[in-house]
Amino acid sequence: MIKYLLAAVLCLLPALGFAQEKSRAILVLDASGSMWGQIDGKAKITIAQEVIGELLQSLPEDQELVLTVYGHRHKGDCSDIETVILPGGDTRDAIRAAVNAITPKGKTPLSAAVIQAAEALKYTEERAAVILISDGRETCDLDPCEVGRSLEAAGIDSPPT
Repeated sequence: MIKYLLAAVLCLLPALGFAQEKSRAILVLDASGSMWGQIDGKAKITIAQEVIGELLQSLPEDQELVLTVYGHRHKGDCSDIETVILPGGDTRDAIRAAVNAITPKGKTPLSAAVIQAAEALKYTEERAAVILISDGRETCDLDPCEVGRSLEAAGIDSPPT
């Protein structure tokens, strides 16, 4: 399972422009309580931590990468979204340490976190990517499909297929 998830993330990177030129990205990590669920006897958060660790090893040192996490501080709080690591220099070790220290707790404001990340990237109008690591179930009353349509309508690119 881990290898499949990592392969999917690594396959997306060239499509997002990572291979051709230095790009900006926000890694959005689901740290909600559901990440304690198991896949083949391993917690989803552990799988996510391993995949992110391998992803970070594959990125160039000058990759501008931000880490946003949701659901990690409070139970039942749909506003529990935090930018943990800001851009600047080589953030890979700081991101790895922050991700490995995460303890899942709360709700899944997946859509609100993606909106926040897209808005944070949009202010410079430069090409950028939002990389979402999640078990995929929104629990905070927003429709992820509608959010995707709204972002697309606002001119936010979706990755090529």
